[in-house]
Amino acid sequence: MTVGGLYASLAAFGVAALMMVIMIFLLAVLIGTAQGTVTTRLRAEAPQIKRWGGAVLIVVGIWLAAIGIWANFFATVFPV
Repeated sequence: MTVGGLYASLAAFGVAALMMVIMIFLLAVLIGTAQGTVTTRLRAEAPQIKRWGGAVLIVVGIWLAAIGIWANFFATVFPV
């Protein structure tokens, strides 16, 4: 405050506060826009995502069945 005085420090505070408000507003607008874009793309890709999810579930199911069937073998290969 000694260099610029009281008014300079109040002006600097005001500019900083205004910039924070502008940045938060722009960030909120960008997030809202991105959210709409992501939602649109996910809806378009939903069938493919469901297919891949189903394939992953089938692979995990086969793996769990194999572990259940050959439990003794896996117990010797992966001792705990």
